Amino acid sequence: MSHSIEDIWKGGFISNEALVAPKINDLYNQKSKNIVDKFELMFKWNLIGLVIFALLILIVLSFKGIPYLGLFIAAMLMTLVIRGRKEQASLALLDKDVSSYQYLKAFDKWMKDLMVVYAKLYSFFYPALFLSIVLQFRFTDICQEGIDGFVKSFPDTILIFSTPLYLLIPVGIIAFLLHYCSGPLYRLDFNSLYGRMFEKLEELISDMEELRR
Repeated sequence: MSHSIEDIWKGGFISNEALVAPKINDLYNQKSKNIVDKFELMFKWNLIGLVIFALLILIVLSFKGIPYLGLFIAAMLMTLVIRGRKEQASLALLDKDVSSYQYLKAFDKWMKDLMVVYAKLYSFFYPALFLSIVLQFRFTDICQEGIDGFVKSFPDTILIFSTPLYLLIPVGIIAFLLHYCSGPLYRLDFNSLYGRMFEKLEELISDMEELRR
């Protein structure tokens, strides 16, 4: 093949008439379809993975004697899955009868909106997960023995819900930091899964816009 795809595209966009050339449109359609299909498949398996992980967490923690923590974590994970299913439905509603460029722009907006939605969810998910684990540990015998020993040594210790204030303050600070940093944490998680695909999407849209000038 003597010419690259980029060369063919550039040649095909020399005139307005070439914009509708079937071969050029096919190249766009194929690249667009590959990106969207790959994302849809990964997103689907990611949701399935969350369901499996939620069940495993529930089973393992139940066998460990802490079923309520397992149920709470599983419920939070299923909230992410339910929201993901809703976003899948909204993706299916994108108009596929428009041009590849218009569809990719709509898909790009959908992905960015998805990141905003999940960043908000994770702003509650991360601190809630942390607090649930801390709360479970608070009612263990080891923790109670440590608190009892500390209170005996320092009887003037301020207690809130039978817990020394000096323990609640750092827990509150960490929970706040997890809430505050949830956006960057989620973007890190998102990029680890879809980062390369997102970059390819941005590059393809950029190439299309360049060639349409």
